[in-house]
Amino acid sequence: MKVFAPYIPGTDGNLAVWAGTYKEKLGLLGESIGLGPTEIEEQQTAAQSIIDSVNKADLKKVEMREATTAKELVKQANLQLIRATVLRMKLLPGYTANAGKELGVISSGQTVDENGLKPVISAVSFRGYVSISFNKQRMFGVSLYSRLKGQLEWQSLGTAKTGPFIDYAALAEADRPETREYMALCYDGVEEAGFPSDIVTIVHGG
Repeated sequence: MKVFAPYIPGTDGNLAVWAGTYKEKLGLLGESIGLGPTEIEEQQTAAQSIIDSVNKADLKKVEMREATTAKELVKQANLQLIRATVLRMKLLPGYTANAGKELGVISSGQTVDENGLKPVISAVSFRGYVSISFNKQRMFGVSLYSRLKGQLEWQSLGTAKTGPFIDYAALAEADRPETREYMALCYDGVEEAGFPSDIVTIVHGG
């Protein structure tokens, strides 16, 4: 039995290009093929709807990247300012433990058992990136790693204090979906601690 590859592209970027070509050429060839004006217009509207939806999704992803970057910069600058003031506040004569409790600036006092320390991660593939969520087990952050399925060596993605972490790494081969593996270790602000997370595997289409 013969199996034919579908003529409609599987990736959004190629789909938008295909829809644009289909819309344009149908306007030139539709009548000669035998389609009526109403049907041609309907088909062109359908193609344009596909193009508009892909472009809108791409714009939202760009906006999300910009918002995420802006958020991290704001958090970094303002939390640093708050921490510095809290340190000075605790040395002032009017500071009391009760005041610190009310302000929420007293450590819980809970200790972390590094012998059982293991982060939990999950990953979701979107067009253009992979979103990685994690539970850092009350530690400073996590160190994240990735590799293609079948590879032995892990590639560091860096450390993250808050999630989700966005992996914008391009496909190893353009327009060819790949199976990626992700793993994390807890990070105490100085070095990695505990045991590696379970490996998460996803198929990413770029």
